Amino acid sequence: MKYLIVIAAVMVAGVSSSVLRAQGLSDCGAGGDPIKFTGRLLTQTVPVVGRMFMDLTTTTLINATIEDNLQVRKVTTRLADNYQVPCLNGISGTCTVEFCSALATYPDSVCTLFPADVPCSCPFLADVYVNPTAYVTFTAEWLGIEGGVNGDYVTRTEFVSNIGTPEETVVGCLLLEYALAAV
Repeated sequence: MKYLIVIAAVMVAGVSSSVLRAQGLSDCGAGGDPIKFTGRLLTQTVPVVGRMFMDLTTTTLINATIEDNLQVRKVTTRLADNYQVPCLNGISGTCTVEFCSALATYPDSVCTLFPADVPCSCPFLADVYVNPTAYVTFTAEWLGIEGGVNGDYVTRTEFVSNIGTPEETVVGCLLLEYALAAV
């Protein structure tokens, strides 16, 4: 089975607290995972409504096609009160989406993570993808979350094959730690 990568993971993360404990972008997968992430966040505090900019490199050792049914499972938590942000607009917050479908359905949220010269569609080929101007947009829906948007957040994005089956396998993981502030 082939898998997909690229950072749809970043797809859109979360919000909370007020003193950022840690901020960054890191790979949270196992040592042998076929999808790896490196990079750094370029935005100290993300304005809502606004964009979180990052310098992102995604290395994938596998191809991904629509038939692979690779899922992206994101959990976004506000640290101050351990609030799990619900799925907003189908892609932001805590959501599980099929990767290839997300490319087609949410191009404004996902394709900004890819280099401009890479087609934002499946099949997605094994390669190293470097995007020093990647970003995630936080939309007005974030302003309405319980407890308000201001604070520190963590978003864990896993790329999962065979989700919900005994063969479920995490093939890549991206961890984002950031702060959000209403503007």
